[in-house]
Amino acid sequence: MSSVTLQKKIGELIPIEVGVLLSHLPFKLRLGRDYKQYQELIEKLLCADPDHRRSYIVESFKNIISHFKNNDFYAHHLRSSGSGIEKITNLGNITRLPLLVKSQLKAVPLIERSNKKYALKEFNTGGTTGVPLSFYVEKNFYSREWSHMHFIWERIGYDPSKTKITIRGRSLKNIYEYNFNQNEFLINAYHAYDSKDYSKLLKIFKQYNTEFIHGYPSSIYGFLKDASVKAPYLIDFCKKNIKGIMFGSEYPSPQYRTFIEDLLTENSISWYGHTEGVILACELNQKYEYVPFLSYGYAEAVKIDNFYHLVGTSFSNLASPFIRYNTEDLIDPDFDEIGFLRSFRITQGRIGEFVIDKNGNHISLTALIFGRHHKLFNVVDFIQVQQNNPGAITVYYSSTSFIENARELFDTSNLHIDIEFKQVREPYKTTLGKIPLLIKKSYEATDSEL
Repeated sequence: MSSVTLQKKIGELIPIEVGVLLSHLPFKLRLGRDYKQYQELIEKLLCADPDHRRSYIVESFKNIISHFKNNDFYAHHLRSSGSGIEKITNLGNITRLPLLVKSQLKAVPLIERSNKKYALKEFNTGGTTGVPLSFYVEKNFYSREWSHMHFIWERIGYDPSKTKITIRGRSLKNIYEYNFNQNEFLINAYHAYDSKDYSKLLKIFKQYNTEFIHGYPSSIYGFLKDASVKAPYLIDFCKKNIKGIMFGSEYPSPQYRTFIEDLLTENSISWYGHTEGVILACELNQKYEYVPFLSYGYAEAVKIDNFYHLVGTSFSNLASPFIRYNTEDLIDPDFDEIGFLRSFRITQGRIGEFVIDKNGNHISLTALIFGRHHKLFNVVDFIQVQQNNPGAITVYYSSTSFIENARELFDTSNLHIDIEFKQVREPYKTTLGKIPLLIKKSYEATDSEL
């Protein structure tokens, strides 16, 4: 077990009273010099001129390809384009390297596409959409990760000594747990809270002066909406005490974000990232515009079939490389004067977050659900969509109160799709506790229908 992993496990056992005091210990002491070096690299590359950034990218590509040139899988993959991987002198050479997709990695045993000598631990991803992808993260992964996350959170006034509430997909033994590693109170996302439970949370939040909320936008939204009805006193405390909100792991759908910001504070920030640890980008300038960190990984916008795909390369992961890895996210890119991806907006989320109408057209769910003014949102908590056959969808809407006229409250103008409406008590959640817009697996809501 690595020292960082051991620290993480010990941190989960530290009592609240001790953890709150120890939270003032700087992360550069907890994670070592790599954390500080990444902090310096973040600032350096964000302020660098185009020539310096270009040189950094080219040299980093040379290094990562040289590191894996003797790996049979990568040697064969990189040479499949016939571009000559030994001759990378400019950004144009890089664009001729072949793209890598998740299905290619899944087809090869982990050990055959990795160098375990450089590995910290094995991670898995993609379990909500199919067979998980396994890979190793590098030994200084947590230094890279947390130096960047803290840089992002600092923009709304957070520092690690501040106590936060974290609402994600965790199923806990109790209604909350304290975690020293991030000085946070983890909230049980699967518990049905009553007024007594909310009173317990209020007591602990007051005692330890919680000032920030962090979590999945959908989970924060669900928690606050339920508390607004059952525990307005908890909402009153949050209105007075919460200084900022960190939206992570999900695209913050406008419907959820607006509700949360109107209720508590507009001082919020979101970022783009994924378990593979290839690309990290955040709202440095304005909301919904994501600026990638070159210090974390190299991000490209690659046009395929008239859509820009977000493609990334990790220069840090020497254990399981991701070289020109297609994240399968569609973006609206903004380029600088040398063609470097300066920022992007998410246009459709993950590929597949669309439905097909009777004419075979792909309709973005972001546009269908959040781009129209559905009055149904005024009376329900969540709206989700499932499609089993082209030309027809099922719209699931969750509310504890019976909604009689859902069809009349949903804007179906100019849609060539048959729509069935079903009311459920609770929204469908993935195994990670997320509430997806598109339900991709078989979902039998009969038992929970009103």
